[in-house]
Amino acid sequence: MSDRKIVLFSAFRYLLPSDYENWLEQMAADGWHINRFRQWSSIFMVFRKGEPKRYRFVYDPQVSPRKEYIPTYEQFGWEYLGRMASAHFWRMEYEGERPEAFSDHESIVKRNRRTIAAVSVSFIIFLVTVLTIGILLLFFADTLSNPDRTQLVIAEAFFGVIMITLGVVMVFLRKNESR
Repeated sequence: MSDRKIVLFSAFRYLLPSDYENWLEQMAADGWHINRFRQWSSIFMVFRKGEPKRYRFVYDPQVSPRKEYIPTYEQFGWEYLGRMASAHFWRMEYEGERPEAFSDHESIVKRNRRTIAAVSVSFIIFLVTVLTIGILLLFFADTLSNPDRTQLVIAEAFFGVIMITLGVVMVFLRKNESR
């Protein structure tokens, strides 16, 4: 058996921050550990086999955290694992009761709203892209060569699928923002 496990597209399978945290905790309980998050971790993650451990993971989207953000978490015993896009990841090994990273339910809702905001920005970027390509095809198609038109149609379809997917994710997150 290999001592490495590669997981693809994990961030697209566990959309809610709490679901992502629970999945990471289950992986650690099964002896699969991630020690660092990077920009591309949403697409490609490498876990290493080790002793099963009880970790509390925290997924915390912070676009521009304050200077004291990391030292404050570390002061309370959290280990910083890195960031994936605007999401920062923390873990703490524990015995007994699972530690909470957020002081109250409202903090969890705010965290989930930051996640919705990040997805919304991506949705808007893809919407603008789809609309721009659509306008090009609608008004300038006769000035384009067949290969150029074909490329734009393929791009329109590709970005359209991503945009629709992001829209569905936004609705799902909005319905579950208090979890």
